[in-house]
Amino acid sequence: MSAGTHAVGGYVDGHGTRMQGLAGLVTGAGSSGDFLGTGAATALLLAAQGATVGLLDVSEERADHTRTLVEDAGGKAVTLVADLTDEDAVRDAVDAFALTAGRLDAVVNNAGVTPNGDIMTATRADWDRVFAVNATAPMLVSRAAHPHLVRSGGGAIVNVSSIAGLRGFGTGAYGASKGALQSMTVDLAYSWGPDNIRVNCLVPGHLYTPMGDQGGAGGRELRRKANYLGREGNAWDLAWAALFMTSPESRWITGTVIPVDAGTTASTGLGMLARLSAPAPENGEQA
Repeated sequence: MSAGTHAVGGYVDGHGTRMQGLAGLVTGAGSSGDFLGTGAATALLLAAQGATVGLLDVSEERADHTRTLVEDAGGKAVTLVADLTDEDAVRDAVDAFALTAGRLDAVVNNAGVTPNGDIMTATRADWDRVFAVNATAPMLVSRAAHPHLVRSGGGAIVNVSSIAGLRGFGTGAYGASKGALQSMTVDLAYSWGPDNIRVNCLVPGHLYTPMGDQGGAGGRELRRKANYLGREGNAWDLAWAALFMTSPESRWITGTVIPVDAGTTASTGLGMLARLSAPAPENGEQA
């Protein structure tokens, strides 16, 4: 399995006991081949840390592929198939997983789609579909999960947004829907705090994933240069953040919107241009 590297966890061994005895649900967890997206990587990491993981995807074939990867790595996973925009199907899938696992402790709303065009070129149908999957579906999944999380004594919901919800990239409905997801995160954290349910939002930057693999080698190099570290991120970088935010270790963190972007959104275009135009350090000295 790969998201830039081949072991579960990527650059760090992902096996451990941080989620032992817990059950987590990940949407958009399907995969095909060894090039993993954030949903599959997150599911693999949660399972490697001891969780029973529900793989909720619109494609049974893709969910089954991830389940095989999880089981090959020694973890436990359940395939769940539903159109995330269908409220009844979502509720049935969440209920089925909670029944099978015996509990529900964490939800990672990872599934998302990109639009066809910007504000001027996208059709109304394109706009509505992007909002249905990227904003409405996380609401439906979270609402279906709520009673099960309460029954387990509380838990965590992690919404996966995008830096397109914070900065302009000409992405039209995608950026708008991801911004809506960030706002919903804070509102749910407020509303469900008394139920001991933590709700946080991760905001990935330019990751090298199946969805983020655009522009070929030149695009990858530009994205690498666009962050403070000058290092390309991949699905494992998001998965490790999701593990922390779903684990008991983050028990006092809720209502946050956290960039996982190597500092991309912490700078300005002018700042990064100045840095990139500066002469390279000589003799191995650090700039």
